[in-house]
Amino acid sequence: MARTIGFIGGTGPEGKGLAARFARAGLEVVIGSRSRERGEEAAREVRERAGGSVRGGTNAEAAAADIVVVTVPYSGQAEVLAALRGETAGKIVVSTVVPMRFERGRVELAAPAAGSAAEEAQGLLPDARVVGAFQNLAARKLFDVDRALDGDVIVCADDKDALRQVIDLTGLIAGLRGVDGGPLACSRYVEAITALLVHINRNYKTESHIRIVGI
Repeated sequence: MARTIGFIGGTGPEGKGLAARFARAGLEVVIGSRSRERGEEAAREVRERAGGSVRGGTNAEAAAADIVVVTVPYSGQAEVLAALRGETAGKIVVSTVVPMRFERGRVELAAPAAGSAAEEAQGLLPDARVVGAFQNLAARKLFDVDRALDGDVIVCADDKDALRQVIDLTGLIAGLRGVDGGPLACSRYVEAITALLVHINRNYKTESHIRIVGI
């Protein structure tokens, strides 16, 4: 099991939310940013919220962790990941990224040519073992570490060992269960669910996530 987890572009809501949950679970957390100062500030926020071992730094420092999680906005993914190809070689890299566009009050999936953000990440990091996971979780709910979670995280990967490790990693967060969602190509369907959840959450004024029943 990984001892350290690093967040590339971890200063946004999703990065800080997941970092807080994993810090609470006892992992050593590194929050990366293009700006060291922003990474350190985000780390302070997470420590104040969740306690634990959390430090900030650059994206390259976050990429040195045992498992790397990508939480950059999709618009910045290509540039950020291209600069980290060497640092991520051989590592498990988890993509939480969802490419969406907002037009006239509607949210739509803006799927890239590769099919999904996770598949695009694998193309940008050919020597890494990319896994798609955590795309359907509400960031604000994650950061509120005293709020109970009760849902599933669909995990997709071509590398079976990486998939199993991320399923186990998911189980460290109380209330979450990792579900084997098949190959990395299935990430395109998981990412699309996020756009649906945005509309559901808006309609019901909530922060929902998903549960797969019957397994």
